[in-house]
Amino acid sequence: MPRLYAEMVAEDRRLRLAGYEVYRFGGWELREPGGRQLLETFFTSLLARHQKPTL
Repeated sequence: MPRLYAEMVAEDRRLRLAGYEVYRFGGWELREPGGRQLLETFFTSLLARHQKPTL
């Protein structure tokens, strides 16, 4: 598990240095009741942050 985590954070750093924003979601939180709402809320907030129309 520590090796996988190290690979993930290394990739996050690479993407951020390339100018990307990284947002992580765990499969567990998306499968739980409310997972769809979590995504809808997240993307509505993300679009508002970038001043785009909402969902």
